[in-house]
Amino acid sequence: MKNDKGKTIKLEFNQLSLWRAGTIIFAILFILSFFNGSNADDGSETIDLPTQAAAPKAQNPVDIKIGDAYFEGKKNAKVEIIEFSDFQCPFCARFYTETLGQIREKYIDTGKALLVYKHLPLPFHPEAQKAAEAAECAGNLGGNEAFFAMHDKIFDNQAVDIGVGALKRFAGEIGLDQSKFDSCLDNGDTVDKINAHLAEANKYGASGTPTFFINGVKVVGAQPYAVFEAAIESALK
Repeated sequence: MKNDKGKTIKLEFNQLSLWRAGTIIFAILFILSFFNGSNADDGSETIDLPTQAAAPKAQNPVDIKIGDAYFEGKKNAKVEIIEFSDFQCPFCARFYTETLGQIREKYIDTGKALLVYKHLPLPFHPEAQKAAEAAECAGNLGGNEAFFAMHDKIFDNQAVDIGVGALKRFAGEIGLDQSKFDSCLDNGDTVDKINAHLAEANKYGASGTPTFFINGVKVVGAQPYAVFEAAIESALK
């Protein structure tokens, strides 16, 4: 290459330069792939699930059964809120910290609504699966109350530690039989139930967490409380 004075400029690429360039390219691709797996627009994280059945149209209510899922509230409540969630998902934690308390106070504790929790642990969250198993093991030992006690413990500590050791400690803190809980978690006793919830999420087109069905009407993401309030009030009419 020549500059405007006719002098030759020598360009040299050594191994260090190539390594640096490769590192930069890799970092860019990693960041793009991460954001492709999360959706900040609707407050949810998503994953492409294999198609087993046609997803229902968002505007048409779908009939999702409570089945074997744990729930809080009165089972005969007029409004059923079915949540597909992931214990390591930051948007699920946002719903828990910013919105669930208000829903509990106004609708669940007053008998107007029922909250049903179903599992959708995303594969890029390495601690989500065991956290889901821990909640189910708690439910096995203490029913709905123990399930949601563990649910709250996990979300309260999501940013700190929800590894297996922490999950076992939570079990003791909420008064569960430690030996039985540890055995359940170590042996994967609840894996089949979680897999069934995953299949159900696929069936109804819940590919992101959190996804809610309020009397069958789909609401995606950690939306502001006002969005849930409007949907619940509509269902109460």
